[in-house]
Amino acid sequence: MKLSIITINYNNSDGLRKTIESVVNQTYRDYEYIIIDGGSTDESVEVIKEHADKIDYWVSEKDKGIYNAMNKGVQVAHGKYCQFLNSGDVLLNNHVLEDVFHQGFSSDIVCGHIVTNGKRGMTAPQDVTMNYFLRGSLPHPSSFIKKDLFDVHAYDERFKIAGDWEFFVYHLIERNASYQAIDIEVADFDTTGISSVTPQNERDFALRCEVLERILPPRIRNDYAIFRGEKDEYNRLFYTISHSKFRMRIYSMVVVVLKVLMCNKGWIQEFKWK
Repeated sequence: MKLSIITINYNNSDGLRKTIESVVNQTYRDYEYIIIDGGSTDESVEVIKEHADKIDYWVSEKDKGIYNAMNKGVQVAHGKYCQFLNSGDVLLNNHVLEDVFHQGFSSDIVCGHIVTNGKRGMTAPQDVTMNYFLRGSLPHPSSFIKKDLFDVHAYDERFKIAGDWEFFVYHLIERNASYQAIDIEVADFDTTGISSVTPQNERDFALRCEVLERILPPRIRNDYAIFRGEKDEYNRLFYTISHSKFRMRIYSMVVVVLKVLMCNKGWIQEFKWK
């Protein structure tokens, strides 16, 4: 079996229904569908039972949080890859999984694009570095993760909302797992979910710092702090501009101004964007 789609849910029957329907209507059929419900008291179980003939495994019982539920899903999964499509998240169209697996990839982690509110929400990075993870994480609804990675290191259940960040950092940075970006919009991400509306708490922040201390030797961490502008305003300005979505326009404006000031002496070169 190629894919295990895992949905976790707690008291979100409306979102769960949308997620289930987006999965069971796929033209691609080489997948199993797993739902881990955290003992919901709304109509979630009734929604699951309505579609029980198309769900390979489901359970409704109290869990210890998001990542405990996700790990429970992995434990019963049989697919080569796992995809976490939590309640409220929906696959973008009925043939998107067919489009994804038509790519014929074999990397450990494969990531596509995310849509939010009908617009591109997050573009899959062509490459991932430590700098990328200092700014964010990969979107799990559009990520396809080899199941055997979880045998080495599963989600750290101590995290409340940043466990997927730690998982990706561990495998892609510490273990140098293979990665591939695919130019496909995979899922519409539910921005009302707990990971979107819950601010990072002190425990998650402390755990993230613990991860960085484990990965980065002190001198390298100091270099990153300087690069990110944590030491002075000068570097902070350039770091902010370099990661702005308007950076190309800003650079073009600077080039024009400098050419005017320097009477276009020829030493100011046009920047060639890749």
